[in-house]
Amino acid sequence: MRYSDEKKEKLGKLERKLYSRSAPNIVSENKSGLSHPFDREDDKYVKENWQNTEVGSFDKLASRVSNMARNKHSFVKKIFVFSILFFIVAFGIATFVFFGGVNQVSSKNVDIKVVGPLSVGAGQEASFDINVINNNNVDLDSASLTVEYATGTRSSIDLTKELNQERFVLGKIKSGESYNKNIRAVFFGQKDDIKQLKISLEYRVQNSSALFYKDKIYEINISSAPVIITSTYPKEVNSNQDISFSIEISSNSKDKINKFLVNVQYPFGFVFKGASPAASYSNNIWQLSGLNSGEKKTILVKGIIIGQDNEEKVFKINVGTASGDDERVIAIPFSQSVESVLVKKSFIGVNTLINGEEGDFATQGGNQVITGLVITNNLPSILYNTSVVVAFKGGAFNGSSVSADNGGFFQSFNNTILWDKRSVSEFSEMAPGSEEKLSFRLSPLLYANIINGAKPEIEMTITAKGERILDSGSSEEVSSVETRKIILETDLTLSSKIARSLGNIENSGPIPPKVNVPTTYTIIWNINNSFNQVSNVEVRATLPSYVKWTNIKSPSSEIFSFNPASNEVVWNVGSVLPNTGFGSPKKEINFQLEFLPSTSQVGQSPIILGETSIFGIDKITGLKTESIVPAVTTNFSGDPSFKAGDDKVVP
Repeated sequence: MRYSDEKKEKLGKLERKLYSRSAPNIVSENKSGLSHPFDREDDKYVKENWQNTEVGSFDKLASRVSNMARNKHSFVKKIFVFSILFFIVAFGIATFVFFGGVNQVSSKNVDIKVVGPLSVGAGQEASFDINVINNNNVDLDSASLTVEYATGTRSSIDLTKELNQERFVLGKIKSGESYNKNIRAVFFGQKDDIKQLKISLEYRVQNSSALFYKDKIYEINISSAPVIITSTYPKEVNSNQDISFSIEISSNSKDKINKFLVNVQYPFGFVFKGASPAASYSNNIWQLSGLNSGEKKTILVKGIIIGQDNEEKVFKINVGTASGDDERVIAIPFSQSVESVLVKKSFIGVNTLINGEEGDFATQGGNQVITGLVITNNLPSILYNTSVVVAFKGGAFNGSSVSADNGGFFQSFNNTILWDKRSVSEFSEMAPGSEEKLSFRLSPLLYANIINGAKPEIEMTITAKGERILDSGSSEEVSSVETRKIILETDLTLSSKIARSLGNIENSGPIPPKVNVPTTYTIIWNINNSFNQVSNVEVRATLPSYVKWTNIKSPSSEIFSFNPASNEVVWNVGSVLPNTGFGSPKKEINFQLEFLPSTSQVGQSPIILGETSIFGIDKITGLKTESIVPAVTTNFSGDPSFKAGDDKVVP
């Protein structure tokens, strides 16, 4: 036991020494030859009992630090793993919300389905079923459906009514439910046109002031035209040769087609001679009242084609409904046809220029008109015994005004001018390609001298004839005919006068006018128009700086205004009918002006109203007609109350 106690005591000393900060390096000591603190025989004992010795304070601290490090690393790792899992779960929830249908106000959860034809014949009724489906998990409140139609769409109930837009109030569409709406319409257009229906849904949701939208575009193809155009005409004509052009319009619709237009665009070089039935506007627009299913209507156009050898002339025929703004313009086309005619050179060329212009010519009565003719031999051989005859007819023809040049002779018994080889020696034999120039002049009658009911025009028919020798030795007559017209423009005239007692406007102020004292006058404008309707008529005049408009006019229904920026008075007359002032009442307006004289005007008759201009568009000729009348002064001598000197300003 004692031995054991001594061992324990040694072991305790060794332990204390080992764990002491000032403990010597045992290994180093051993290496330096120092004696081991234990006997060798005690080595086995130390090894066997080492594991049982009590751990020192350093081991406890080291172990504790090591455990803390391991615990900290494990905690950070757990936080990192938890963050990744949270992100994955959040992303999954967001994806489900936005793409899985949980979003309560998404327009993606509203579906608009349209069941209807993909193609339809123009002029035929089409039916469409529109189905609005609410796949949201909330109700749609205040829902409304708007359908926008393509231009030219008509009501199936009344074809005269154009459909632009329809709006339907749907009210509430509950979650998971749908709403069905049937619409019917008639589409018009040319074959293969694409028409669109734009369907828009507007709605709100509970507890939200936002307005949501959903759109759908549905396309319909026009499979056939409502009318069929069939044209009959010669495919080849000689230049200057008469041509008849037949246009047949037949219905291809099961319903009646109401009022529509036929517009024929003539090629350059086509001279219109007439049509049956007569054109509604100008010479190329027909307004047809209606066309029943399967019904046909025919328009016959006559004229002359002038062109070069092998030149192609194209006629364009358009059919459709008229514009609401201009009844002469096709707004919605039904069908179009393009037809071509091949022109061959005529044996005798006749080129007619009226005042240097091709085609028909418009002028006013009394004006001199010069007509030039160029006669050409288009044959590859000599043309013999050529003659040219110009025949006149028409209500405006004035035989006493005709004067022929180049040896031509006017024959009053039949109203013709003749040129032949006796007056033009070159007409005996015209070499291939040679030409001769002729001319004559005349003046149309004034409108007042035209017989009542006669057309205010001159029609000229030019006929050129000659002979050619055939290979057989025999002769053949060849000819060419051309027709031209001189059309009288309507006589749109204006008179402007001043008055004091005439008319129904009461005037005031001293007469004669007195310096610095205002005096009022009545201006009277009268419009006369002869034989053509005139549109867009307007009258304008400028007021001097010392004159002002009193804003009094008669009749009050007339559109009359004053522009202070330009100091102009303007009368928007509009349309003036034929024979206005010629057997029917004049177009008239009275208005009042106030004149404030100045000392610089004493003894003078100052201008009250400047030069007055009138202009408009002649609906027959399509030309602008205008005229200007002189200024008006204080001299109202046309008024029965006027006395000499009443027009002079006094101090």
